[in-house]
Amino acid sequence: MSAADYEPLDSQGFLLAARALAEDKNYERALAFCKQAAELEPSSPHVYADATRYADMAKDAKAMEWATTRLLRQDWPVRNDELQRSALEKLESLAKRLDRAEGERLLRSVNAQRRRDLVVKLLWQGEADLDLKIEEPSGSFCTPLNKQTVGGGTMIADSLASMTSETYLAAEGFSGDYKVWVERIWGKPLGNKAQLKIIRHQGTPNETEELITIRLNSNISEPLIVKLDGGRRTEAAYVPPPSANDPLEDLAVADPNNTDSVLNKLRALSDPEVTGVERGMRGQMASPGRAVSRQGPMSLKSSEKDRTLYQNRVRSFVANSVDVTAQAVLSADRRSVRVSLTPVGGKETSSKPVQVVSPVFPGAPASKP
Repeated sequence: MSAADYEPLDSQGFLLAARALAEDKNYERALAFCKQAAELEPSSPHVYADATRYADMAKDAKAMEWATTRLLRQDWPVRNDELQRSALEKLESLAKRLDRAEGERLLRSVNAQRRRDLVVKLLWQGEADLDLKIEEPSGSFCTPLNKQTVGGGTMIADSLASMTSETYLAAEGFSGDYKVWVERIWGKPLGNKAQLKIIRHQGTPNETEELITIRLNSNISEPLIVKLDGGRRTEAAYVPPPSANDPLEDLAVADPNNTDSVLNKLRALSDPEVTGVERGMRGQMASPGRAVSRQGPMSLKSSEKDRTLYQNRVRSFVANSVDVTAQAVLSADRRSVRVSLTPVGGKETSSKPVQVVSPVFPGAPASKP
């Protein structure tokens, strides 16, 4: 429990303490620590994966429902199938040990959370690697390099179990038009074709399925418009940092005297996605630093080869206001990063305009008592 004592605001510390308590068969306290870790990091799948194990051992139906519901109602960019399959096995195992009525209620409650508003699955045959790229109604892009988006999308791609398929899933997506592209990375698929399986409202009585054949006449296909009606998302989603999806064992501090850690550092420095990074200060106008080269407005224009590095929701301080998302895009020549703020619709707002009064700005009207 010392990990939680020393770092009470770190979810990893609570998870380590929960594992120590579970080794002493104190499952009730371990589950309490998992719930505390979920409060600090709700987008970490390993919090709920650990909780399903402790709930199974403790025969705690309420804790099992809490953990499996949060693990199955969305998809995860890393080890998604493994996490959800393990949770289902523990759920069914506990349901068999409960009385029949309680077990059936538990299964119905969890299975109701497995619906998906939109699923786009890319399938192909042959020696080739194809990538799926989707622009959501919120303006965000979901790709194999940006696997989670503010629009609620998750990309399951490039796993050893599925070398000839990629899947985009939106458990709760915005209503509107989704633009879908298929990009050829290398090789040539059989017949120079690929197939898209589009499923709307999966797991509901309104489920529909559509098959579309895509012909790859160039390295990237023409955009395909997929319309979604009745999407359940009304606000932008929170995108967790990549470390939230890493297993707890992968986050352990490496021994500085270990030669493997040196090789890992060299491998990280050779990452082609972070080449050209300079240390030190840069500035312009009257700020200190080195002068920035003037490249003109053309350098700020977007290109289809630009890569979205990161995007997330900017938390609003005004209730019932429009959501704003921040997006960082790496230019195709990898010489600049473009940061933009975009309002996201789809959220019910008040008909009256929102007025923000701050005494810091000159000319602001005086607040009424």
